[in-house]
Amino acid sequence: MSVTEKKPANKGSTAPIGGPFRLLKYFIISGFAVIAVVTLLLGAFLYTRSVDTLLKGAENYARLLAENLNYNIFAGFYAPLKTRGLAMDLRKWDQFGALDSLIKDFTYGLRIDRIKIIDKSRKIVYSTDYDLIGKYESENSAVDEALLNGKDQTKIRRGERSATNWYGVWLADTYYPLREGTGNYWMLGAIYGVIQITQDVTDQYVNVQRYVIIILVVASGLMAFLFVTLSLIVRRGERILIERAEEQKRLEEKLQQSEKLASIGQMVATIAHEIRNPLGIIRSSAEVLANKANPDISKIRRFSDIILEESSRLSLILTDFLDFARPKSPASNPVDIRDVVNRVRNILEHEILSRNIAWSESFDESEYDPIIRGDSDLLYQAFLNITMNAFESMEEGGSFEISIQPDDSIVKIVFTDNGHGIKEDNLNKIFTPFFTTNQMGTGLGLAVVHNIVTAHNGEITASSREGNGAAFTIILPREIPHRD
Repeated sequence: MSVTEKKPANKGSTAPIGGPFRLLKYFIISGFAVIAVVTLLLGAFLYTRSVDTLLKGAENYARLLAENLNYNIFAGFYAPLKTRGLAMDLRKWDQFGALDSLIKDFTYGLRIDRIKIIDKSRKIVYSTDYDLIGKYESENSAVDEALLNGKDQTKIRRGERSATNWYGVWLADTYYPLREGTGNYWMLGAIYGVIQITQDVTDQYVNVQRYVIIILVVASGLMAFLFVTLSLIVRRGERILIERAEEQKRLEEKLQQSEKLASIGQMVATIAHEIRNPLGIIRSSAEVLANKANPDISKIRRFSDIILEESSRLSLILTDFLDFARPKSPASNPVDIRDVVNRVRNILEHEILSRNIAWSESFDESEYDPIIRGDSDLLYQAFLNITMNAFESMEEGGSFEISIQPDDSIVKIVFTDNGHGIKEDNLNKIFTPFFTTNQMGTGLGLAVVHNIVTAHNGEITASSREGNGAAFTIILPREIPHRD
């Protein structure tokens, strides 16, 4: 089982104020834009469909009118002339009057703006607007379709505006082929002209426009209302979130202050406890020496050794507290990990022999050197603390190995021992300040190690099974040499 010591989260940091609401704003704005586009497209669709419906109605009405008018013109005007052997010549007033009377009687009371008859040479031979008679129809595909292919067609166009009608008039022109009657409904007679029926569809067209505008205005009003409502909700939510964030920040500051005071109290209690025991021993030893009139030389030496040992212990305790309370910033120099390990081995040479420790080192031979950028003295202190902890766990001797494994970006250092190990419940606490299972320890050794490794942009992990030793792994970024 391995445990990775992580940096504590910054308790004073808070999430960006209004973050989720800012995202909601983006959704509202984008949704509003999408709805606006959809509304415009819907308006265009409804307008197009309404115009098509209007056009279809005008076309059906005009086709019905044209069919009946075609029959009446043929039966009441064209056929009698043909029966009498007379050619149709509307320049003659009798023929023109007969046709004009027939058409006006037929269309009386209908919403017809104008009727024109165009012969095969595109000449206007009849029109309710008399000024157009005798003129030629301009290029018009609808006239060509009616004359050549016998297909009727209806188009809507805008007429001229007037002082009383600022929006103008809308006219529907229907072009219908004039045919000779054959007497058989399934047979079509010859085409001898085109009748153009112009209807005034202004009212219907204006109603269509008004209908579409009302839809767009109502939809826009609903969108604006929804946008304003959601904006007010978001602003209210932001204010609530800001107030809660400020309150949370105040509570966190109070909690941090309480934690600081608790830590200081714990530190003071630990220091007092750790210093009181050696001082008590030193005091009692000094009192024994002071009360002896003629003390034995061997006892003097023994008590002197005790005083010296406890004084050294006091010095180490104070050093641990100072290292933890005032951590040094690491220097930035090239450091060969092998040199640091050799320094630790040399300083502990007497301990290795006296404790019957089997020391071994392994270096993963590769093209990379185990060189990092950091502070050799601080790394030495960290390696020494880990090593001494391992020695303390091997009360009757044992084996200890340091493995160095460099690669292209990191250097891994693994410290392995076969001591009594670490309980599984304690693995996630060993780097916590003041936590210790050693009655003579301060609980700051591994906390100082963690601080040193972290200051070198590295990480430290621990794995162990109780009774089967422990392994500490340090990973540090390798210095990559510059190439010219």
